[in-house]
Amino acid sequence: MLYCCPPLVLAADRVTDALGVVELRDLPDRQPRHPLRLKGATPLLERLWRIALADIESNVVTTENGTYFGAGTAFGVRIYTRDISYSGVFGLNRLYPDIMLQSLKVTRLMRQKLGFMVSRDHVADAIPVDWQRTELGELDFLKKYHTNSYTRRTDDVVWLWCVEDLFTANPSIAEWQWAYDMGHYCFDRFYQPFHDPADGLFRGQATFVDIHHGLDHKGTGYPEEWSTQDCVLIKATSTNCLYVKGLEVMARISEEVGKRDEAAQWRERAQSLRQAIRVHLRRPDGTFAYYKDREGRLAERRDALGTAFGVLMGVVTGEEAVAACRDYPVTDAGVPLFLPFFPTARTYHNNTAWPFVDTFFIKALEQSDGQARTAQNAALLARTCRGGTFHEWVDFRTKAVRGSGGQLWTAAAFVDTCRRAGWAAL
Repeated sequence: MLYCCPPLVLAADRVTDALGVVELRDLPDRQPRHPLRLKGATPLLERLWRIALADIESNVVTTENGTYFGAGTAFGVRIYTRDISYSGVFGLNRLYPDIMLQSLKVTRLMRQKLGFMVSRDHVADAIPVDWQRTELGELDFLKKYHTNSYTRRTDDVVWLWCVEDLFTANPSIAEWQWAYDMGHYCFDRFYQPFHDPADGLFRGQATFVDIHHGLDHKGTGYPEEWSTQDCVLIKATSTNCLYVKGLEVMARISEEVGKRDEAAQWRERAQSLRQAIRVHLRRPDGTFAYYKDREGRLAERRDALGTAFGVLMGVVTGEEAVAACRDYPVTDAGVPLFLPFFPTARTYHNNTAWPFVDTFFIKALEQSDGQARTAQNAALLARTCRGGTFHEWVDFRTKAVRGSGGQLWTAAAFVDTCRRAGWAAL
């Protein structure tokens, strides 16, 4: 028995949860192109590994924009920087380095091409940039450009985390000068305008939590009475932690191209942002708020990614890291994305757990207290493999597995868990 905490049980040939049982014989015998297989793992885990690789490979997209990883079978040719980047850090940088490099370059070319061109409802005019409002609705914008308006992509800095990890793991393909030039361009053009010198924090959505799409299309991760601009003007813990990492990566990249004095400046900026997060986004009990709103008020709720990234990016360490995670539950359905949820029955980000977020949160717990939890992590991911494919999210109220199949970052999270457990030599 790998993990036994009923109703969630992970055995050699089955996973049992509140929904029932998935047995080895229920799962397809998929044969991915990548040759790496697990060692010392159970038959069920070995089968899930091959399904995960096959799901990942099914997301390779080639269009006029280039070759890149898509986000899941329901998303088609859409370009999502965050899905690509998180999946790369989870293990795709080591399994599929060439496709990952192409994927990151596609995201950068797309960002350069579109700039601040947005759909008609997505101008955030409180941010002083050259907004270019089109007459397209957001769905038509997505259909035409294969990505969303920048105001729905204000966690774009995540690519820097991924590119450093990619080049560190694969020195033979490392293009440090390209990363330096592109990193400078992105900070100057896209990121710095969202920085508020008054408190040292960056504005922008919580990473991956979609903002409202105008008056008629409300997301589920922010107060329903908010406007689109209200969502963009928050200072989210998760996204600010990504900026800490991005600034540190710029320091590393600067060193790689021989600019040591500049590297020191980037590191100083990263440390200043760490301190700003500690001062302005933590409560007296040591936990992180989900965000600070545009009026300067801390959110009542916490969020799993903000908490996880506060630990993983070294904003808090030692006992402070333990305190940041304290009383945030890991259940048999996963980790609640928000704590507490918003008082509405609507789902997608609200009332849900996301397996890739579960994995980041469990990694943060492991970093904070030194206790391995890979068996629990594997069990939570295994239960999301229904119908022979890894899925997108879990309804926290019913524990039902929902959303897109072939989900890139869920499959990649399984890869990461197998690596941490020692079953995959990555």
